[in-house]
Amino acid sequence: MIMRNTTYYLLSLVLALVVAGCRNNNDPSANEDRSAKKMLQGIWMDDENENAVFWAKGDSIFYPDSSSQPAKFWIRGDSLYLQNSEISHYKITKQADHLFKFINEMGDEVKLVKDDGMTLRGQFNVYRPYAMNILKTLSTDTLLHADGSRWQVKIRVAPTSEKVMKTDYNDVGLEVNNLYLDNTANVTILFDGVVVYQHDFVKGEFERYLPKELIAKSMLRDMEFDRADASNVYLDATVGIPDATSSYVIETRVQRDGKIAMRVK
Repeated sequence: MIMRNTTYYLLSLVLALVVAGCRNNNDPSANEDRSAKKMLQGIWMDDENENAVFWAKGDSIFYPDSSSQPAKFWIRGDSLYLQNSEISHYKITKQADHLFKFINEMGDEVKLVKDDGMTLRGQFNVYRPYAMNILKTLSTDTLLHADGSRWQVKIRVAPTSEKVMKTDYNDVGLEVNNLYLDNTANVTILFDGVVVYQHDFVKGEFERYLPKELIAKSMLRDMEFDRADASNVYLDATVGIPDATSSYVIETRVQRDGKIAMRVK
């Protein structure tokens, strides 16, 4: 009876160790340096111009601009790790109670000092970062004649609640996620004063024209009237990474009977 209990105990102990090991392998922040993490707590500013750079608070780093999302962080070995859309890490060259130096994405050494008096606290929004385009709504109302007929095209592009994250770098070269809200484009088309088409376009309707690796990173940036003839209205939908220099333009042809056809321009 004693031997059986001992065997059961040993098996339970081995199983617990295996489960714990699996959890550690799946958790990139396992085996973090808690002393170094505790030392980093507080608001840090640029040594040169005394601008706030980040606030290490608990397990998260917050940024002073209102659109950059907080990131989970940990310190392991000689590196600072940030978890945004992906995990990035930065070599620490010096860490003390009031001094933090690291190598940024461009290979430059950044020197930060701690704000002892918390005078920069008011620059941080630690509760609800805002989306870059939260108040950006565009409306157009176009009247035109084509071959004796009159078209009216109304377009309203407005943010939805669907989030899109864009990876960027802040002033000191740390990778950050900026929040955007995807758009919907409400289109109403009238022919000789009669509504012949009305629809709310969303990004998903154009995804087949984008590379798969860009779909999650992209948004419906705009919808514009292009031209019209006797039977069709042509609209241009712009889909791509927020605020990028390039994007995909998908021509959407709307017929008088409400049928649509699309192609990449």
